[in-house]
Amino acid sequence: MSQNTKKWLCILGIICLYLVLSNIPVGDELKPTAQKAMALMVCAVLTWSLDLLPLALASVLFTVLTVPLGLVKLPKVMANFADPSIFFVFAMFCNAIAFQNSGLCQRIVLWTTMKSKGNPRKLSFYLMLVTTIISMVLADIPAIAMMYPVGLMLLEKNGCVPGESNFGRTLMLGLPLASLIGGIGTPSGSSMNVMTLTLLQSTANISVSFFHWSVIGIPMALVLIVATWFILQKTYPSELTELKGIEAICNDYECLGPITRKEWNYIIVFFINFTLWATDSIHHTPLPVIAVIAATLFCLPNMGLIEWKKDRNRVGWDILMLIGASTAIGKIIWQEGGSLWLAETCLGNITMLPVAGIIAAVCVFTIAVHLLIPVNTAIVAVLLPTLVSLASMKGINPALLAIPLGFSVSASLLLPLGPVPLVTFPAGYYKMYDLFKPGCIISLVWVGVMVVAMLGIAVPIGLL
Repeated sequence: MSQNTKKWLCILGIICLYLVLSNIPVGDELKPTAQKAMALMVCAVLTWSLDLLPLALASVLFTVLTVPLGLVKLPKVMANFADPSIFFVFAMFCNAIAFQNSGLCQRIVLWTTMKSKGNPRKLSFYLMLVTTIISMVLADIPAIAMMYPVGLMLLEKNGCVPGESNFGRTLMLGLPLASLIGGIGTPSGSSMNVMTLTLLQSTANISVSFFHWSVIGIPMALVLIVATWFILQKTYPSELTELKGIEAICNDYECLGPITRKEWNYIIVFFINFTLWATDSIHHTPLPVIAVIAATLFCLPNMGLIEWKKDRNRVGWDILMLIGASTAIGKIIWQEGGSLWLAETCLGNITMLPVAGIIAAVCVFTIAVHLLIPVNTAIVAVLLPTLVSLASMKGINPALLAIPLGFSVSASLLLPLGPVPLVTFPAGYYKMYDLFKPGCIISLVWVGVMVVAMLGIAVPIGLL
């Protein structure tokens, strides 16, 4: 059977699935429009996951299908689509491009590698730590894209055989995990963070500042990266005792010379940008607005950081369309009462647990659901309004459940199904199942640290 035939069968199957899901008798508790929206979201996720259509086209298609299906009028769905998180993510792509073009990323990577002095355990830790820190302020994929070539070069220079080298396995697993972990550190670290904050504001009218998120996220990320490195080292002990190729890296670093004008330009703009992010509770300027202004500064004449004609193809336009579509359909599910129905049907029993147990259950469910739905935007779009409804039933602050969701939706820890771990997968140094064993242990640590962070940091600082 040809690949095209398989795709046609999948498309027909998804159409049939929509007809079945939208007509299953579920009682009077669920509105027909909510049922149709939920069925449409399931079909959208399957279409995105199976790569049946170009991602951007499929995203726009499912957005506009809400109109002929009678779910909402076109102006309303377009308003839902044009979510502020899209503009923030667009600005983050520009930020990552400027960072790479400045040359600062190469300087940081080479310096970190040089400091390991040939010790493979130290090198893997340093590279993971730097990836974590970079990913706190840049999107996850650009962060791993910067670090991956350096790791691959070192593996090749040291004769590490793909599929056999434990050092290669730990490095190629560790870098994407570090990128995911770093992404939770600040709102700017992942588009999912901003999407979580935006939906929390629109569904529960609760605002969480950049500072409050970071006070929880940065300590959590630093604890998790140490634990993740340790677990990987114990699971796959390195066969190497000393690395080769460090001399060449030292020479490359020396050739960079002093910090250039372009690097200083980036540092200055980013420092101003980050300061405004961290003080948003004072000046009340939304994060997307600040980010877009900073992205514009990178494009100014003589900055040398973004040349739009050359760099515009490096923006993840597909991801922007995906975020808009997921948000648009997710808001319909919320507005039509589908989220409340899901909360009562699927998650209502966890309200009997203590608060710590509810937070842990949310984290476990969010991590596990990646095995079925490896599309983070869809998870947030559907689950966050559900948790807001659940919190209302329990009589607790919705942020107590929404924030753990926002953190844990980045935890693609069990199988490399998400776009971040799939960056290093093609190199062949690990199999799909190689992540599952350490990933289960890391997931348990993640859940424990999340509960402690929420009850030990969020509550004392008055966030909840």
